[in-house]
Amino acid sequence: MTCDAVVLALGGASWPRLGSDAAWVPLLGARGVSVAPLHPANCGFDADWSPYLRERFAGRPVKPVAISLTDVDNKVQNRQGEILLTETDLEGSLIYAMSSAIRERILADGSVTISLDLAPSLALQRVIAEVARPRGSRSMSSHLQGESALAA
Repeated sequence: MTCDAVVLALGGASWPRLGSDAAWVPLLGARGVSVAPLHPANCGFDADWSPYLRERFAGRPVKPVAISLTDVDNKVQNRQGEILLTETDLEGSLIYAMSSAIRERILADGSVTISLDLAPSLALQRVIAEVARPRGSRSMSSHLQGESALAA
């Protein structure tokens, strides 16, 4: 058979018990086919959460949230969606969508800084105004949950 290109959908190495064990890599290599190194995809990333954050929010989704990061090509990537805080890391559909850019930055620099916008539908000036409003004896949490646009 002659063709211009062949696409092999063989899976990676992340689920050996389900057959995704990358056993095909050495088979293709032995036949002279170059295979790019396998890297994690659709993965969570370790985070050094404070004990308070871990105890209070582990296992809870955060939505909507926007993530911003500068990729290895110095382009700013922005996306909005949902994340999940676990006791040790950051996961969820938005993290999975950004995992390639996050991983590549970690491989290039050893770490990555991402910015999380927890109120992406509000302008920064509106957030500052809401937080700065007098709250009396109420806690910041009660203040923001009350009449605030941040609670929406």
